[in-house]
Amino acid sequence: MRQRTLRRASARARVDRLRSHFASADRVLIMMQDDPDPDAIASALALRSLLGRTKAAAPIATFGTITRPENRAMTRILDIDVEEIKGPAIDEYDMVAMVDAQPSFFEEPFGEVDLVIDHHPEETPARARLRDIRPSWGATSTIMTEYLRAADVKITQRLATALLYGIMTDTLHLERGAIKADLEAFAYLHQLANHAALRRIERPELPNEALDVLALGIAHRQLTHGVVFSHLGPVAYPELVAQFADFFLQIEGAEWSVVSGTVNGELHISVRNVGYVRAAGDVVRRAFGDVGRAGGHRAMAKAVIRLRDWQARVGEPAGDALRQAIVTRFLQALRS
Repeated sequence: MRQRTLRRASARARVDRLRSHFASADRVLIMMQDDPDPDAIASALALRSLLGRTKAAAPIATFGTITRPENRAMTRILDIDVEEIKGPAIDEYDMVAMVDAQPSFFEEPFGEVDLVIDHHPEETPARARLRDIRPSWGATSTIMTEYLRAADVKITQRLATALLYGIMTDTLHLERGAIKADLEAFAYLHQLANHAALRRIERPELPNEALDVLALGIAHRQLTHGVVFSHLGPVAYPELVAQFADFFLQIEGAEWSVVSGTVNGELHISVRNVGYVRAAGDVVRRAFGDVGRAGGHRAMAKAVIRLRDWQARVGEPAGDALRQAIVTRFLQALRS
């Protein structure tokens, strides 16, 4: 009980500091990563509520677009406006906050931002006046729920639904990387959320092209030493690679899934494991960190590599040569 009281007091002090910091700003930009996921979208909505801002005074933005069907359904059903902006537009705002992301995650250059709240490990020290980065936590939505509760902010059904879905997706319904704080936030939000809306979000329309990609991935799957590999070829959006990495982990005998695909001149590799083996982020950095951005958590990780960099440093970025290079590099990293 005493520990919980201290944690609540600490969270309340953090809220007071960030509210004080943003009080003088007329317009605050809440930034998410390119192609934001439910955890990012929910956390951005929560931060706006925490600051007591309107859509106009604190827009939620991304440099990319939302591509995954579930994520588009989430913004539509919960009526969450997400703006697509360009780099120069940042100068129009008095202050910039980032949720579920850090300045180093973006190709666009950022100076020092005003706030970073995230649960991903730091690739480089985050340049922010205020920062709360907790890599051991399962979701940024959990951090934001702690903030809202500590500040006694009314969590509406809409916001509770968004935050619950953010925790669900980033922890695979508490089965991946969840800690006690995630469980507590999940239980609290569960009683407030709209579960009919959640069911609609989780079962969006799936385009026929996605099924064609999945069929190709199944046909070309390879199970080696407890690792299932599948290269999907060209895909419409990066999140499809991550979605199918979760799916392939269900294969009998698989402790790891390594799924790859190409989109917009980049190779995306998503890695999942069952949680009781080596940390996925460490293995992915060792396997692909020399050719692109790579990292992640214990049970999930990814690498994003420009095809021209792969070709220059590894070899042919297509066909059997690409598939075999991914298999070889990953297995070598796993054994080292």
